Amino acid sequence: MIITENIKNLVTFYLLKYLMSGTSINRFVGVARLAEFLAKGPETIKAVRRIRELLMQEDHPTRILFDRIFERLPREGRIRLFQTLYQSAWVVGGKRRDIWEEECLKAGFKFRPPFILVLSPTTRCNLNCEGCYAGGYAKERNELDFDAVDRILRECKRLGIYAAIILGGEPLLYPHLFPLIEKHSDMLFKIYSNGTLIDQDAANKLADLGNVIVLLSLEGGEKETDERRGEGTYRKVVQASEHLRKAGIISGTSVTVNTHNAEVVSSEEFMDNLINMGSMIHMYFLYMPVGGEPDSSLMPTPEQRDRLRRLVIETRKTKPIFVIDFWGDGPMIEGCIAGGRRYFHINAKGEVEPCIFCHIAVDNIKNTTLFRALNSKLFRGIRRRQPFNKNHLRPCPIIDNPWIMREVIEENSDKVIFTHLGAEDTFSGPFTKELDGVAGKFATVAERAWQNEYQT
Repeated sequence: MIITENIKNLVTFYLLKYLMSGTSINRFVGVARLAEFLAKGPETIKAVRRIRELLMQEDHPTRILFDRIFERLPREGRIRLFQTLYQSAWVVGGKRRDIWEEECLKAGFKFRPPFILVLSPTTRCNLNCEGCYAGGYAKERNELDFDAVDRILRECKRLGIYAAIILGGEPLLYPHLFPLIEKHSDMLFKIYSNGTLIDQDAANKLADLGNVIVLLSLEGGEKETDERRGEGTYRKVVQASEHLRKAGIISGTSVTVNTHNAEVVSSEEFMDNLINMGSMIHMYFLYMPVGGEPDSSLMPTPEQRDRLRRLVIETRKTKPIFVIDFWGDGPMIEGCIAGGRRYFHINAKGEVEPCIFCHIAVDNIKNTTLFRALNSKLFRGIRRRQPFNKNHLRPCPIIDNPWIMREVIEENSDKVIFTHLGAEDTFSGPFTKELDGVAGKFATVAERAWQNEYQT
């Protein structure tokens, strides 16, 4: 069995070297067929086949996006991307997650390890953005040391988690970032950066590692970005994008949508500008009233959220960029994925949180194992309630179904802590009525869209 697996891995490697050496349609389809051969499980096989079908359509945005990726990455970079994102995270990790799920069922409980870890190893940041979801943490200086993060990543791999998102603070201020990524070369790391510290030297170092994707944070165009992040920030982000392009790294962008920038970032013009900048992946997040001193006036209106959702749907049909709306894509993933269903968050103090926006915890990774933390009463209670709404356009237990998180917190009141000063303001006191009102207004718009577009 071991010999057969080793032969299969060797054949796969040499096939990859051949397929990744060109950019013809036959090479693209060959990579997709290899992925299909390695795939396990009907869901993955179906997804890979669909990608192969799209690649065979010469003018389809998926095909053009693959062209962009292959042109950006050197051959070794293409191989590393396939090995970490697909072979490790999907195939090898998928097998391990299957085994854990089967063993837990035999033991009498349901648990499947999530796909991805979200880690904020430091609170250090060189910017001070209004309404930042991590602003409450930044009031305290916390940082995980090398050994703590190394242990987290090793435990992740034992559970079948081979993908990690690195947040902050600003990840490039974390002193152990490069050594940890190098040590865990069989994992894929997606770094969210404000871009201001990425010069050509930093970009080249990231390229040498090979198992990294970088997403740069914006607020819209130059006006919107500089207003929230500081004068000159937009230009630095554009320069960082160019440095990453020259280094041969897949890069993308992310935006936090609020009432002030929603119209700008929900436009076709903005999406075209991102593509011209070199973005291959774009993530939309909504402003969340967390981090202390919550402000509902910054939350996108129901109409703004709906417009964003429609833009994302249209973009996927027409433009060569992989775009995700973290809330509007609820129907694709059956609602919320937090609480260890598909992902979870560990902050710079080591506290294990259900979500990057849900600043509560009952465990600190310094005092327990990852398996135990993911199976705490808090996390099990969240997963038991998912999906939180039959309408998957209303996926969130904080802003769409806010009574859910209040119920979960009450259920765990003997152990739950709020992970920074002011975190409790979102879930208690006068703001709760405000949040319930926001959720009620969005429900009207979301129910109409759900019935007209997803139930016919």
